[in-house]
Amino acid sequence: MKVCSLAPLALAVSCSISLLTGCSSSSSSSNETAISGSIVAAPVNGAQVSVTDVNGNVVAGPVSTNTQGVYALNIPNASLSQDLIVKSTGGTFMDEATGNDATAAEMYAYASANSVSSGSSLSATPGSTIIAKLVMNHNKTMTQAQEIFNNAFGYTPDTSVTPADAMAASTDASDAEKLSGFRAAAFSQLAMDLGLSQNDQFAMFTALAKDLSDDVLDGVDSSGIINIGTTGFNLQADIQNRFTLALINFKANTNNLSGLDNAQIGNVPFAKVALTNNYKIVYEQIGMMEAMAGKSTFKITVTNKSDDTPYAGAAPMLIPMMHMATRNHSTPKPVISVVDETGGVYTVTVYYLMPSQMADGMSMGFWDLKFTVAGEEAHFYPTVMMAMGDTLQVRLKGVSDTVMSMSGMVGRPYFIFKDSLTGGTGSYDFTVFIAARGDTMMSFPAVYQNSTLSGNNVDTITVEFSDDDGANWVTADDNGDGTFTRTGLSLLNAQEDQIRVRLTVNHNGTNEVKTTDGLIEDAGVNDYQTFTVTTGMSM
Repeated sequence: MKVCSLAPLALAVSCSISLLTGCSSSSSSSNETAISGSIVAAPVNGAQVSVTDVNGNVVAGPVSTNTQGVYALNIPNASLSQDLIVKSTGGTFMDEATGNDATAAEMYAYASANSVSSGSSLSATPGSTIIAKLVMNHNKTMTQAQEIFNNAFGYTPDTSVTPADAMAASTDASDAEKLSGFRAAAFSQLAMDLGLSQNDQFAMFTALAKDLSDDVLDGVDSSGIINIGTTGFNLQADIQNRFTLALINFKANTNNLSGLDNAQIGNVPFAKVALTNNYKIVYEQIGMMEAMAGKSTFKITVTNKSDDTPYAGAAPMLIPMMHMATRNHSTPKPVISVVDETGGVYTVTVYYLMPSQMADGMSMGFWDLKFTVAGEEAHFYPTVMMAMGDTLQVRLKGVSDTVMSMSGMVGRPYFIFKDSLTGGTGSYDFTVFIAARGDTMMSFPAVYQNSTLSGNNVDTITVEFSDDDGANWVTADDNGDGTFTRTGLSLLNAQEDQIRVRLTVNHNGTNEVKTTDGLIEDAGVNDYQTFTVTTGMSM
């Protein structure tokens, strides 16, 4: 048997095929295909790795992993036309969440028929293990298992990516390798957060696969509540939410040396059930569309956790926060309205300043909605998409009205949100909601007469609309809560049209028209913004 020294984990798959083959129990031949990979709860040392068919028959191996969790072996070419399973048993690793030494149990990476070729990399992680268990034990196809997993955890494990060790700073690893290792560590964090030992997370993988056997991650399957092995713990109804929290908690864990920021972590899975010590909170989006940058309305229902009966008089409070790569910021204060207090039902309106996910899927960070009910906290992490179709938000800037930013003093941003468009037969009522940047990125107060900005009253505010490309302007009514309404706008029926909006604010002794660029008003050029609206549609 040859002995070789492999490169660090992030570079292991870049070793030449001949070098990796030399680490297996025998040299490859024309009748064999050399593959490599790693076994990562954290990198597992001394694991026994073999390749089996779907019936459990060993077709290659076993071989041992090195200290970085890397293995290499040769598969008979005759076996490549069938589904294959990389199976790992035993070995030891340092648990990322606790920093304790741990003993590994079974981990898997499932490969569909004819997907393995010379030089292929197949790494086993918690995610790939859950997917393999869905296929092996719960009658799912590989495609079904990947889709179910993605819906639950917000990503699809890529077994061709060699995970970087989240506990070791690396300048050589790619973002994909760092993220794969980070996600593996999040399962260790989840186990710790659930009260499990570092060794019990492998029983948790089995329980999570069983939970997903009915396609939904909610703590139960067709037989009822799911036990986590013999630990005495069960999966809870908010297990999806707990995984999201585990991602965020490991980001703050001192053992995390991945270097990933909030945006690189990606779009965290959005769970619609959250549990506190005593209460259950359920999120339900109102309307056909999920949240987009702009106005979003949803319903929450608060019940007692013990028996799911309505919690009357919950009076929930909400603090929204956007966590970006280098900074955090809030958004205008949300509006919470009672629907049925005795039934614990409330509608919530949030005006999102920005999306958390771009149209191409790129993450900007994540929104955290922190609800407080009777002193207990629950969090939701909705995916907020870019606005599509009608304009949901426009912005104007102050000229002499300035605030401090990271680049110095800038014109104060005023955020004008589409609130509603109603009516028909050529006559429409249009309402906007207006907020402005306060003294910090944590403050976005609503703007209306006698409201306060940076300690000074808004003496007067004038909001004007034009439905004829600026030929005529009409003044909207100030509703006293940041919303402004104008009735009787003349718009095209059942088709796209435009509404211009102009904003004048008398604040701090200066009556100023806000402009698109923060420069002095050039009438008809930079003193308005435009909403594109489609009559007959409501967002």
